[in-house]
Amino acid sequence: MKRPAGVIAVDVGNTAVKLSLRSNDLAADKKAADAANPDWIHQSFALDRSRWCESLVDWVREQARNDVVSEASQWRIASVNQRASDPLCQLIQRSFPQSTSRLISYRDVPMPVDVDSPAQLGIDRLLSAFAARNRYAAPLVVIDAGSAVTVDLVNAAGAFAGGAILPGLTLQTNALTMGTAALPMIDWQNSDVVSIPGRNTVGAIRLGVLTSVTASIDRLISHYSERLSETDQPPVVILCGGDAAVISPHIQNKHVTHTHLVCQGLLDLD
Repeated sequence: MKRPAGVIAVDVGNTAVKLSLRSNDLAADKKAADAANPDWIHQSFALDRSRWCESLVDWVREQARNDVVSEASQWRIASVNQRASDPLCQLIQRSFPQSTSRLISYRDVPMPVDVDSPAQLGIDRLLSAFAARNRYAAPLVVIDAGSAVTVDLVNAAGAFAGGAILPGLTLQTNALTMGTAALPMIDWQNSDVVSIPGRNTVGAIRLGVLTSVTASIDRLISHYSERLSETDQPPVVILCGGDAAVISPHIQNKHVTHTHLVCQGLLDLD
């Protein structure tokens, strides 16, 4: 059987679909590969845009015309949003009949999972932890700052050991806006300086929500560290997700930032 010419990693989230492409003739050294690897091509498609699914397929076709990948590539899809992934998988099958596609579950990830119900674990959390473990020595704390913020522990044995989930920046500000009559929406992607204390309503919301998220992260890192053995090294803290750049300057614990960590985990799979 001819090996598919390239791998297309697809991370289907709650607000966007992220893709990473890797051609089979490019080096795939897991230790060397990171978010800045020029051999990987990344793109994102917001789910609130019309015809996002068709735009995604058109973009992949363009990469195939540029010989980045083949239309006979292998698609690896991780989804926490079935309403988005179902039509996407159907369109992929129609548009690329020579390709193969696989919806990834926890059973596909070669990593021990030490939680009560592995089948209910978000596949994005597991793949991020898997990609992080491939690049750093455990123990690890893996933070994904997206629609929700997840703060997960990879223990010293290299197993996914569970974590915490809290509302992300936009979810918290949306809750404030919907629950009150006069509070404005916040654009978290702008570069406004956070004033302490906040000197207007927007500044007060930014400070309050950002402190809520980052203080929770720092407290959770402390909790996890306390539960490690005295002989273990302190955990390496890895931050990823769409809001990583916003919250990174406000996390007190030393950390490294990676983008596309879920897609990296998909590309790491055999």
